[in-house]
Amino acid sequence: MSFKSNMADPSNRLSSWKGQNCCSWYGINCSDTFHVTVIDLRNPEPENLFLDMNSQLVSTSDAPSTALIGTIHSSLFSLTHLTYLDLGFNNFSFSEVPSGFSNLTALTYQNLSNAMFEDSITTQFSNLTSLVELDLSCSSVILDYSSVYPSLSSTMTIHSVCQSALWAKPISNLTKLRLLDVSNCQISGKIPIEQLLFLTRLTELYMSFNFFATKIPSKLANLTYLRVLDLTRSNLQGHIPYLPQVKILYLGNNSDLTVDLHSITLFMDRYRTRFVPFHLRYLDLAVNSFTGNLPDCIGHLHNLSCLSVGSNNMNGSIPSLSSFFRNSTPYILDLGYSGLTVKVDQQPFPPTFQPEILYLDSCNIGGKIPDFISNLTKLESLSLSNNSLSGTVPSWLFNLPNLGYLDLSFNTLQGDIPPSIKLKSFFMQTTLTLRSNLLQGSIPRRLDNIQALDLSENNFTGSIPSEVGQGNIRYLALSDNRISGPIPFSLCQENNELMLLDLSNNNLFGTVPTSFVNCRSLVYLNLGSNNLTGGIPGELQHARGLRFLDISQNQFDGPFPSVVHKFEKITVIDMRNTKFSGEIPQFIGDLEDLRVFVLEYNLFNGSIPEEICALENLQFIGFSNNQLSGPIPDKLSGLKTIVNRPKDGDLLRFIISERYIGVEVDMVAKGLSMQFDVVRTYNNGMDLSCNNLTGNIPSEIGLLQGLYALNLSHNRLSGNIPCTIGNMSLLESLDLSYNNLSGEIPISLTLLDSISTLNLAYNNLSGKISTSPHFDTLSRDGLAYIGNKFLCGAPDGINCDDDNFPAPETSDDSEDQSREWRLLLAVMFAGYVVGFWGLFGVVYLVNKKWREAYWEIVDRIVTEIIRCTKIRLSSD
Repeated sequence: MSFKSNMADPSNRLSSWKGQNCCSWYGINCSDTFHVTVIDLRNPEPENLFLDMNSQLVSTSDAPSTALIGTIHSSLFSLTHLTYLDLGFNNFSFSEVPSGFSNLTALTYQNLSNAMFEDSITTQFSNLTSLVELDLSCSSVILDYSSVYPSLSSTMTIHSVCQSALWAKPISNLTKLRLLDVSNCQISGKIPIEQLLFLTRLTELYMSFNFFATKIPSKLANLTYLRVLDLTRSNLQGHIPYLPQVKILYLGNNSDLTVDLHSITLFMDRYRTRFVPFHLRYLDLAVNSFTGNLPDCIGHLHNLSCLSVGSNNMNGSIPSLSSFFRNSTPYILDLGYSGLTVKVDQQPFPPTFQPEILYLDSCNIGGKIPDFISNLTKLESLSLSNNSLSGTVPSWLFNLPNLGYLDLSFNTLQGDIPPSIKLKSFFMQTTLTLRSNLLQGSIPRRLDNIQALDLSENNFTGSIPSEVGQGNIRYLALSDNRISGPIPFSLCQENNELMLLDLSNNNLFGTVPTSFVNCRSLVYLNLGSNNLTGGIPGELQHARGLRFLDISQNQFDGPFPSVVHKFEKITVIDMRNTKFSGEIPQFIGDLEDLRVFVLEYNLFNGSIPEEICALENLQFIGFSNNQLSGPIPDKLSGLKTIVNRPKDGDLLRFIISERYIGVEVDMVAKGLSMQFDVVRTYNNGMDLSCNNLTGNIPSEIGLLQGLYALNLSHNRLSGNIPCTIGNMSLLESLDLSYNNLSGEIPISLTLLDSISTLNLAYNNLSGKISTSPHFDTLSRDGLAYIGNKFLCGAPDGINCDDDNFPAPETSDDSEDQSREWRLLLAVMFAGYVVGFWGLFGVVYLVNKKWREAYWEIVDRIVTEIIRCTKIRLSSD
């Protein structure tokens, strides 16, 4: 009862804990002598905790937590007859592992997995010499090659009970141990093989998702009872040792395990030469850096039930699957993105072979979808992406009785797809992805039991059927098609589970339906590049977990949407090229997770709110082509991510799926417009160009030492270029052109070896252009300095031989002259276009693709000139 009093019990699992007969309580079993021997309080409905792409512990459940929450009362440790204790998937509030566990010497089974302890192992378990199974793992790991789940309802980080380097010594006393699980426990250093060798009866050893950065000890072969070894994603190095006793081996996602696969051949040969029966059943070598071909001996492993070598750097080919796997019939076969070329016969496997999972992505198969697949009646998951497959999608694919996952993306498939599609439930989310093909016709009206649908980058037409939103769909991606009509009201029906909605790059019109009030689970919403009008309905405020919002390139108008303030976890906001106006609200400073903030090509006015400088995670600011005025905020030290650029990582700290999500950000740097489909934490920039900003460039700009690109051009900034810019050691692109900057070019700027693009044109700079081996290469034609007539060395500047430099003009005539220069450039450009057509007009008439590409470039340049000029004129 003391244990219960320390716990919050949101699911009332302990409601039966009352009265005198504790042996009848939930989770309690007693011996014939009425001693408590079993306590099983494992959370029956865990939150589906997984590791995301950044090894963070996350949840996919929107339902209320059923975990017990609190700390363990010491009275528990008086139950000295206890043999079985399972407290897994509860929440013990990141408390220390109680030392009282050492009193429970009768324990044979102990499970503390995912119980939210935060501690190191010392003596808590060293007395438990009867233990047969000990599970201290810190998160569940699912080998799911189709998706990596996002953080929806949990902000927990990884906590472990094995952080100390001495964790293995107290466990080495447990000589009866047969199962040890210390997965994802932040263990670092060498694998403690000398201590593990004391566990002579160990059968299963799970040490995945740790940080060993070492070789696999060859002495593991001395653990003669060892049958299962899991070292997935543990930063392993070197070669795979000889482990004749192991039947199930997990070595996936170890990028430094760079041995040539021919060494595996020798490894296998040793089994035969020593006459040791080779019973390996599960071989996982996926997501490494293996090279070479796949050794023939792997195809002769009679007991092999799973082979996964996907995502490697191998080469060569498998002439025929039927001959290669003549003696084995793995029910899981993953060769996807391995680098191998696979020849698929009409009957590539023995008739008895019925795989459940078959991944042949990027294996250079070509031709039509192989007919033999129609005979694989046990197939649950099939992926044939990126294989240059052609022809139509055969209807028999959707008649396979157990198929729950189908990926045919990045091929050249044509024609219509069936109007009604049904998939079978299985251990992953049911998925159909046909992204990036040549498919056409209408979107299927009936989608039975499909949780993830990706039909992006095809030629589908017509409207979105209302029936699409009436199932249990969680991920819906229909971007880059020719779909028209309004967004159906049914997409956000009551009690929907929609997490991702991507309708971008279509011809949708109308307003965002108010039914979005029901889209409480949305994490990703992309409505960009359509013809939608109105604004973002306030009803969307219930999507508190929204992290990605793209409503760019639509006809939205009015002030900045106030509903954004409700998105407490928002990471990306893209509202570029719409018609929003008014001031940027101060509440932006409350959005602590914001990383990408793009408002370019709008009508925003007023000053840039200082509150934006409090956003420690902000890495990309795109405010160009607005009517912003006032000074640049000077409290820039709060932009921690730009002050110290992270080395690597994913932008969002989560990915719903590599198949279903993309973060597209346009960045103007080095004179070019670059688009990042997946933005990493080291991709950052600040673009405030084409506004009416005034005042000096703050000297605090030098604090942004991790900034990649800075564009302050086409403003009314004055004063000197701050010498602190020389502290921006990672800056590669700097554009300060078309301002009223004066003074000399600071010497510190010339010392920046990282900078590769510089534009200081059309200012009032004076003095000499500094020289250095690197700085001289930035503008050999001098165009980076044009329009600075008092700058010695500029194309239209003064003579460097004249020691008496005239003083720069300080009157308002400089702005008029700058505007005249821009008008002259526009006229020159128009003349260039006329001259160009005089020579290449015939080509224009001949090639449609060239014509469209050309006019796209012309439109972009002319729009930029006109837009910046209009902004300047409207402010005069």
